[in-house]
Amino acid sequence: MRSPGAVYRKLKEVKYYHLIALYRKFFRKIPENCKYNQKYEFMADGQVREIRLCILHQDKNGINPALVDLCEQLHHSSRCDAFIFRYTKEDIKKLLEQELSDKVIREKKYPDICALEWVLERSIAGTGITSWLQKLYYVIKKYIFKIFL
Repeated sequence: MRSPGAVYRKLKEVKYYHLIALYRKFFRKIPENCKYNQKYEFMADGQVREIRLCILHQDKNGINPALVDLCEQLHHSSRCDAFIFRYTKEDIKKLLEQELSDKVIREKKYPDICALEWVLERSIAGTGITSWLQKLYYVIKKYIFKIFL
């Protein structure tokens, strides 16, 4: 069986990999990741359809049809000089923290993190505490674990 320290390091590593995956997802230069790209839904032939519009040149009052720019495909965003990413690194970190704080989302999207946390809880609970110093150590470690994760 691995030590709690090794499991904790693996847990941090797995969380880092998930954060890097989110960075890769949100820092691709595709229309959905542009700050100015908005989804617009309309009815056509009795079905709801959607297109993506660039709202860079639009005013705050709504869409001006004379200034509509269509931005749906990859070559539209890759050639755009006004492309600005919708999310910052801090926003993505907060998004990951929110997903990990919600138990339902964490169990569905991140089962590896749940398994490592379970193993860590079991390994800490299974250790025999013999002195008050060891008990103090594990209490402090538990609170530090909650703060940094």
